[in-house]
Amino acid sequence: MAMTKCKECEAAVSKKAKKCPRCGVDNPGVTTKDYLVGGVAIVIILTALFTFFSGDEPTEEATAQAPQMTESERAAAEKAEMEACRQDLQCWGKEHWSAATNRCEREIERLAQYEVKWTDSYPDTKLSRRAWLDESVGTLSYYGDRVQFSNGYGAFENYVYRCDYDPSNKAVINVELESGRL
Repeated sequence: MAMTKCKECEAAVSKKAKKCPRCGVDNPGVTTKDYLVGGVAIVIILTALFTFFSGDEPTEEATAQAPQMTESERAAAEKAEMEACRQDLQCWGKEHWSAATNRCEREIERLAQYEVKWTDSYPDTKLSRRAWLDESVGTLSYYGDRVQFSNGYGAFENYVYRCDYDPSNKAVINVELESGRL
């Protein structure tokens, strides 16, 4: 047990004592220094929170000086950006990866005769690779190997799968399975 002197009568008391056994003062082991350290810590935390939540939002002057785009210009810029993404496999694949993961997972699970066990984790996703199925149409093939199917005896076997996905219809075109790993 940590001992200190009472702040009033300087008798030996525990730092956690509620009252001094000799003079009866409240919190005899807590000094002004302890309150000061706690206060400084609170000020630092509040300053950090204020700084974090205040952000770097543009002022009214900066917003007024920035060139304003009309609605048609904004739509044209978004369309051009989407078309540029459509030409790049990595961008187009990332753009539709989440929807493809949800739809492909269901279709892959439907191929199981018994149990299905997914072995993906945060850094390893279900659909780890992608390729063009038909670049002119914009359809994609996603690949992965993070699933196991059980056999009739309860043993699990690893499988590699390919899921063909059509982003325009948000639909799975085809799913293929093969025993093994990528």
